[in-house]
Amino acid sequence: WEYVLKRPRNENTIKLIYAIKDTTLMVVFNISGTWSDGQNRIFRGFDPDDDKVEVRANGNIPCVIDGNGNCTITGDRRRIYCHYNNYNAILTVTLIPHFAGTKDNCSLKMRSRHNEPGMTCRGGSPLDGNRFGGYGFAVNENGWNSKRESTHNCHDQHRSGTVPIKIQNERAVKLRHSVKDEGGNVHQIGEIDYMDGNGLHKVMDIFDNSPEPWMVDRNLYEAKSYFWIRNNGSGSITITDVSLDNLP
Repeated sequence: WEYVLKRPRNENTIKLIYAIKDTTLMVVFNISGTWSDGQNRIFRGFDPDDDKVEVRANGNIPCVIDGNGNCTITGDRRRIYCHYNNYNAILTVTLIPHFAGTKDNCSLKMRSRHNEPGMTCRGGSPLDGNRFGGYGFAVNENGWNSKRESTHNCHDQHRSGTVPIKIQNERAVKLRHSVKDEGGNVHQIGEIDYMDGNGLHKVMDIFDNSPEPWMVDRNLYEAKSYFWIRNNGSGSITITDVSLDNLP
């Protein structure tokens, strides 16, 4: 488009010409924005103040959002689903753990269609391309682990490792999980920031070198998908400052 800049009389007119190229930019969602609305709430199902956040699975323990930006999840395998489409994306979560044992952990899952209609897998079959569970990244006090949920309830590609500093109860750490297609593979990165001024530590850097066709069907996940944040074990977790960066 063109913009004409008028100059004083007897001086030449300057014409500014702008060429704008169509570019898809990264889209950033502040998932926990409504958690700081001053409204304390205890709920099952959907957050009464945000119809994109839902607590479900394994029991009936309610989720607590304190109105000051914090969400607490209690109950083994209890989780919040955040209904934001994601494919190539970066999920960032600040975690305050209240673990009850060394096996307790917090897990993140991205590129998920876990709850869609279809078959449930048991013992490795059947595999249903409509119900990909997603790519995961989990941390406990001493380490991390990852697995791929090929179809709801069936997991493979188990990986694990240590963390550079023990994760301590009641001390916040920032988790960052990235999932991105690269050359026919799916690159997954897990990072931890101990909030000590030393920035992010990369603890997981792995590839899925054999994704099934439905795992890399971008149109499918951009039409409908979600991510989840889950408490595993008899303790609980508090999460805050949750954001999703959808990449081009």
